[in-house]
Amino acid sequence: MSGRLSSLLPMSFLFFSLSTMAQVKTLTVAAASDLSAVGPELKAAFCRSPENCPVRLVNGSSSVLAQQIDQAAQFDLFLSANAAYVDHLASNGRIVPSSVKPYAVGRLGVLWRDGKKHPLRELGTPAAKYVALPNPKLAPYGVAAQQALEYAGLWGMVQSKVVYAENVRQALQLTESGNADAVITSDSLLQGKDADLIPADWHQPIVQKAGIVAATQNRAGAQSFLEFLLGPAGQAILAKYGFSKPW
Repeated sequence: MSGRLSSLLPMSFLFFSLSTMAQVKTLTVAAASDLSAVGPELKAAFCRSPENCPVRLVNGSSSVLAQQIDQAAQFDLFLSANAAYVDHLASNGRIVPSSVKPYAVGRLGVLWRDGKKHPLRELGTPAAKYVALPNPKLAPYGVAAQQALEYAGLWGMVQSKVVYAENVRQALQLTESGNADAVITSDSLLQGKDADLIPADWHQPIVQKAGIVAATQNRAGAQSFLEFLLGPAGQAILAKYGFSKPW
């Protein structure tokens, strides 16, 4: 009997292991483009044991991600750069209303293609033939960039030079590829580069909100990641990439 029992143990252990693995659901997070640089570090800090913590970050413009969630895309958690998208989705039942939380305030930075710092007023001179901005119709950073340029009295000189991108990351890529001489985009993407920070009081605050997708099959995982993001460890990582606390 003992021999028979011992022969069954490996099979039982294998069944238990497969069963345990099956219970570890992938957490799919729809994350705004301004989180594309910080995302891997957030994931690494959240997942102390990556093999037992399958987290997938899907980056894109908040407007596109919101549209996908509205059309029942299989996301578990939405980290938007635009608070209005989360509020709208919560109002129509796509996001759990009680889960909606502000998690960060974004900042704007200016980067020139030549890698050198320039006075902001040079955006209105021949030194900048094209200036890349996120599209204000899609991205809150685009709205804030226009507000900042208006505050500085430069919008009238810069408007005709603007090339718009769908999101903050694509705006940066326009400059990196040589298709724009300068870019105003999320400061979170400019860490480690010789960029200038635009004063926060030049534009309305870029308050970013998160919410758990109502149709999630991994509510516990989404709640756990959201709590991590709002906690000291998550906020410290966001601060490292230029985000401010929303409270």
